[in-house]
Amino acid sequence: MNKKNKTGLIKTKSSKDYQPFVKVADISSLGRSHRVFGHKTKRTHHLLSDLELAVFLLFEWHSNTEDIQEQFSLDLNVTKQIADSIGIKHPSQKGELKTMTTDFYVISKDIKSITSQLALQAKYSNDLDDARTIEKLELERRYWKQKDVDFKIITEKDIPRTVTDNMKWLYPSKNTYLMTIDENDFTFYSEQMIKNSSLKIIDFCIKIDSAYDYPLGTALSKLKNLIAHGYISFDIRKDYRKIFCSDLSIVDSGYLNYIDKELKRASNQ
Repeated sequence: MNKKNKTGLIKTKSSKDYQPFVKVADISSLGRSHRVFGHKTKRTHHLLSDLELAVFLLFEWHSNTEDIQEQFSLDLNVTKQIADSIGIKHPSQKGELKTMTTDFYVISKDIKSITSQLALQAKYSNDLDDARTIEKLELERRYWKQKDVDFKIITEKDIPRTVTDNMKWLYPSKNTYLMTIDENDFTFYSEQMIKNSSLKIIDFCIKIDSAYDYPLGTALSKLKNLIAHGYISFDIRKDYRKIFCSDLSIVDSGYLNYIDKELKRASNQ
């Protein structure tokens, strides 16, 4: 049974020790499922659709996200009680009651260190035309209401395709630790971006590779690292293939000393 602790959060296992109730290996090979390493949780996440992958990347990208627990099981006794009270047939399989799951249980913390929690179900919009699906979503909504946790439904219409594509492009760079970035890279690319503001970033990186005799792709890899780790940013809603150097933003100057220290620390490890 999931219980609340003294902080008001649902009591679960730690991020790295959490095990989803449903794993990719448990479902049919049909469809598009994904195993993706989570940089926040330091474990592999089991995502059962392209939509779930998009939602996961969205929360993984957000700096406020503390923990993401997918395929989160709901207390069977509680969901059965709710189903009986409102006259909805509880989900079952082969004649036995089936444990329900919520696609994501997410814990976030804002800049004031205030913690919040969100339960979220990812559904394709055409699935919401099915009356039985709506019944099960109502069971979920009431379950989380009892837990004082916000419950939301998200569809593919809520996540622009460009946002998903950008996050997929940047996500692998999260695996590249800062020790692979020379402490001078941040200053170098910041200065070069200003000098070449009229170039698209793809063309800009090709120009840098050519000018400094780097293997093709070197500059783009380093720029991606800086963006993925938050030192340089751009509007995630714009296609990265179409943005110019002038669309890139360098972090506030107040953080430059901190960044320099972090890069030097990482390069010495």
